[in-house]
Amino acid sequence: MSKMRIAFFSSVAHELRTPLNSIIPILVMIKEKLQMNPLLNSEILNLVKIALCSATHLQSVIEDALDITRLESGNFVLYKDFFNLRYTFGEICDVMSFQFNQKSLALNLIVSERVP
Repeated sequence: MSKMRIAFFSSVAHELRTPLNSIIPILVMIKEKLQMNPLLNSEILNLVKIALCSATHLQSVIEDALDITRLESGNFVLYKDFFNLRYTFGEICDVMSFQFNQKSLALNLIVSERVP
């Protein structure tokens, strides 16, 4: 049963990842073109940024699902890396603010000055 579950999760994750491999580069190209033209509406650029962040987040969730199958099959490798926590919080707020605005709610980010 465990081998079937691993195969299923792996298959589903790969099938979900395939369209993202097209969506993310297209969104990056659109974002770059919008940034080059200051006459375009900044709201459109913001929506593209939100879509790109959402697609990237979905890609991370899919990778997490694949990591579970790697853990169960004994093929998991842990990589450590540095990242900008404040920037990441900002991206999360950008994605979530769209949903908050649709519900007429406010989203405020407060990060302690002690956070690097």
